[in-house]
Amino acid sequence: MLEVNWLHLIPLLPLCGAAICGLVGNKLPKSWLYAVALGSVFTAFMIGLSAFGLVSSETGASALHERVFEWFTAGKLHVDLGLTIDRVSGTLVLVITGVGFLIHLYSVSYMDEDAAYWRYFAYLNLFVAAMLLLVLGDNLVAMFVGWEGVGLCSYLLIGFWFEDDAKASAGRKAFIVNRIGDFGFLLGIFVIFSQLGSVSFADIHGATFAAVPAALAALFLFIGATGKSAQLPLYIWLPDAMAGPTPVSALIHAATMVTAGVYMIARLSHLYMQAPGVLAVVAIIGALTAAWAALIATSQSDIKKVLAYSTVSQLGYMFIGVGVGSFVAGTQHLLTHAFFKACLFLGSGAVIHGLHGEQDMRKMGGLKKYMPHTRWTFLIATAAITGTIPLSGFFSKDEILGKALQTSIFNSLRMWPGGPFMTQLGLVIYLLGSATALLTAIYMWRCYYLTFEGDYRGGPDVHPHESHWFMTLPLWILALLSVVGLVLGLPEPIGEKLHLDWASWEHFSLGVFANPPISNNHESIPEWLTYGIALLIGVVGWRLAVYWFGSGSEERSNKLVAAFPRVHSAFEHKLYVDEFYNAVIVRPLWTGARVLWRVVDVWIIDGLFINGTAQSVAFIGSIARRFQNGDVQRYAAMTALGLAFLVYVFLR
Repeated sequence: MLEVNWLHLIPLLPLCGAAICGLVGNKLPKSWLYAVALGSVFTAFMIGLSAFGLVSSETGASALHERVFEWFTAGKLHVDLGLTIDRVSGTLVLVITGVGFLIHLYSVSYMDEDAAYWRYFAYLNLFVAAMLLLVLGDNLVAMFVGWEGVGLCSYLLIGFWFEDDAKASAGRKAFIVNRIGDFGFLLGIFVIFSQLGSVSFADIHGATFAAVPAALAALFLFIGATGKSAQLPLYIWLPDAMAGPTPVSALIHAATMVTAGVYMIARLSHLYMQAPGVLAVVAIIGALTAAWAALIATSQSDIKKVLAYSTVSQLGYMFIGVGVGSFVAGTQHLLTHAFFKACLFLGSGAVIHGLHGEQDMRKMGGLKKYMPHTRWTFLIATAAITGTIPLSGFFSKDEILGKALQTSIFNSLRMWPGGPFMTQLGLVIYLLGSATALLTAIYMWRCYYLTFEGDYRGGPDVHPHESHWFMTLPLWILALLSVVGLVLGLPEPIGEKLHLDWASWEHFSLGVFANPPISNNHESIPEWLTYGIALLIGVVGWRLAVYWFGSGSEERSNKLVAAFPRVHSAFEHKLYVDEFYNAVIVRPLWTGARVLWRVVDVWIIDGLFINGTAQSVAFIGSIARRFQNGDVQRYAAMTALGLAFLVYVFLR
């Protein structure tokens, strides 16, 4: 590990950009503010690229480290603010700053007419700084500060148009739900510190934990991941987060922040390998989330909601990857997903921008004539996410499913209750993941055909138009990355023949992730067969989408809907999860809060103890004052009555 003294510039530059945009941005000319916001992120990208070049070369250092300063000491806990770039965190830095710069460029045109554009770019720069700290921090406390920072920025940007109550409510919902997960993250940090006396990744990497502390720490940290990365049961905030500006959805809620939980588990792979039971939980939750969100996405009409549930589903795939012990496959899909999902979200933003705010796909159609650049880039990204060979999504998704089929990480659970099932958990996850891939192909091609094919179904007063090149250029770059990103997941024989050894992540991430065991349970299934199954699933999903939605309308699919109206209604209403949470959690909490306020606070504490005590003293005082009026005859009478009472008592 090589010590350097300039890594702090990577998060510091966007942080300075946020300070300038937030404090004096409304006083600066727009061009100056744009130069500050974009320049700070681009410069951070160039520094990150330089650092990545040093750690990715065969002759370079395995990692770069900087101890910025001594942060704090609390009892036995001593924490330095240290930053580390290795091959994995360096790749994430490039994604955050590179995709972040493209989205900043896109936002120049998208947010130009908004009165609070300066506040928007301040929040966006602040988010990039916090995300970089999350990735670069060399200990759990530094990661947690970045973790909370991105959560704060997510809240600010979801509720950016806070004058609208629905948007402000969506921001509050995201903030509160994430606090549930963050509490689990804190408990995980406490467990690790109680065992090691340290929170450094380097110390965790080389530590051996007892079974129970390892399971507790891993489980608590995974609870944090379910909140930040929108997994069951804490995924409900992400679809509502689409209330924010579309570039925010692309950067925060698709490409970067929501993948923080996946990155955290991969970074702590050596801890999770010592808790195979928790890895089983991670894989099961990931598979269920992927399927659950895909089912809901099939019946959504809002183009951003379709992409939101698609993001939840794809995050489930990433958790399948890390849950079966293949941390490499999980991070591969994290990277390829960042490219094609950012392209899809920005493409949806271009559609919404060109239709003056319309988001209902039923009022779109035929837009390929009006928005050729948006159409082609959206088509490429759709092909990538649905697993069309040879685009990036095919290889990264199939890698996850293939590793689920091969893993033996769960064989150690054979002595648990239901042990025989646990040993076959990889096969079950493979089948569920393959079914989800079919649903993904159906709902994403449905999204494409309803938006761009057929005849335009919008109002006569709306005139669709292509966006400014500030918006179309990032679309083309991300679409290109969705294609060339395939090298991240090429099988080793192909990568070697094409001289793309650097793309073999098993070698590239050597020393960062723990190595998962591979079983011989399914060695009779050759790799080419799993690739063939994945390709067949993608083709079948596409053909079904063409049959039902290829004309750019839902006429044929409506017959299927008519046959199963209750099923369609359930999916359309998001399986009534929000209604269930409102009935079981939100309303009882509100009722309990009102009881505590009205009965305990107002009546008992204020009324009985505070105001009641004062009123009792005042009442007694008011009675006593009646006998202190200066009337001597009344005093004599009271004295006589008192003496008579004493005589009666003592002479009785």
